[in-house]
Amino acid sequence: MSVDPEILARARARVLGIPSVSVSEPMPPGMTGASDGERVWLLPSWPDGATPALLEEYEVAPMPLDRTGQARRVLAAALRCCWTRMDDAPWPGDTAAVAAVLEVYAGMSRGDPELARRWATGELRRLADTGWMLLDERAGTVRPGPRVALWREETLASLRDLLRRLPQPPQPGAPEANGEPANGGHSG
Repeated sequence: MSVDPEILARARARVLGIPSVSVSEPMPPGMTGASDGERVWLLPSWPDGATPALLEEYEVAPMPLDRTGQARRVLAAALRCCWTRMDDAPWPGDTAAVAAVLEVYAGMSRGDPELARRWATGELRRLADTGWMLLDERAGTVRPGPRVALWREETLASLRDLLRRLPQPPQPGAPEANGEPANGGHSG
């Protein structure tokens, strides 16, 4: 009994998450590749018009998260920091410091900025688990995940407009980014 290669590829994606392979490996049937030049992330291909219910049934919903509104805001903050050349496609994007993403998110939020940063840290992990972001906690960096590569160009204009309205990411080497007061540590 043979198994349809597309069904097998989708089952592997469901079990393994979004696996990455070397760019030299062949693309399995039923998968779409998102490459950054070194690796290719394997994403299940679905026919146009696949409904959210179908994706949920196959356990590959695009954002299976508890607090989707908050996750979207964290994703927007991360993209604000990682998508530095907005005339280009967002994938593969640039690597940004997690601290910069948390700072942008805190600037978008009301209330306690420290609490906002803690919530955003958890959401970054969940976004990484679902392939929206690539998070390197040891290095303290993040960049767009392979799911971002699937966005069609015609859908990006409104996202670009939104991101341009978000707080500016802190610049590397700026005093605030290093935890130092903007006045160089001198009091009035």
